[in-house]
Amino acid sequence: VGYRVVAQLREMGKDVVVVEKREDAAFVSALRDEQVPLLIDDTRSPLCLPRTNVKDASAIVCATDDDLANLNIALDARKLNPEIRVVIRLFDEDLSGKVRDTFKAEALSSSSLAAPAMALSAMDPRIIHSFHLGKHLMVVSHFEAREGLPGLDVSSVRDRFGALALSLKRGETEKLHPNGDEVIRPGDVLTLQAEYPDYRRLRAFTCESEPPTWSHHEPPMVPGQRKVG
Repeated sequence: VGYRVVAQLREMGKDVVVVEKREDAAFVSALRDEQVPLLIDDTRSPLCLPRTNVKDASAIVCATDDDLANLNIALDARKLNPEIRVVIRLFDEDLSGKVRDTFKAEALSSSSLAAPAMALSAMDPRIIHSFHLGKHLMVVSHFEAREGLPGLDVSSVRDRFGALALSLKRGETEKLHPNGDEVIRPGDVLTLQAEYPDYRRLRAFTCESEPPTWSHHEPPMVPGQRKVG
């Protein structure tokens, strides 16, 4: 999983540093062949995370096969960088829910989520689902109509940004697969599916290109609000 997370993040143009405990571990040679910065160290060492420049990192993905080790890494990283976005791989699904609620981190059960979901949660917690369609990375996200979207119809969003409207929620009413001539009103919440680069363009168009620090369970960022992360 860790190797696939690295591959996914690098595919999106992000700089990644990897920490591995054992020199003979799987994928160490592959990472070196791909010139990925790699530190052979024990994360329990107090000097390990500082060597990775975690203080300036935007996110950390804790993807070992040990739940306790992943929690310890996450706690140490948050201590060094209180604003860092944390994604934790946990095998215990009950524990993942408790960590998500109390630690304000993305705690993902490895039995139900694949590497792209972990990488994208580290990048942007507003993305609620992701999958590959051939070579295309597709994402699904909620958009609240605040800036840019009101006044456009559903077809315009599709034609301009390649975003397919899966649903439109207006007040207490939710409509699946809204008609193309449906005009978006302020306060509408659309669930849109798009290729990742198109998703980024649409976020920029709605004046909320930077993701919030915490989970997608929080409301979207209000334009003008300070953005962290």
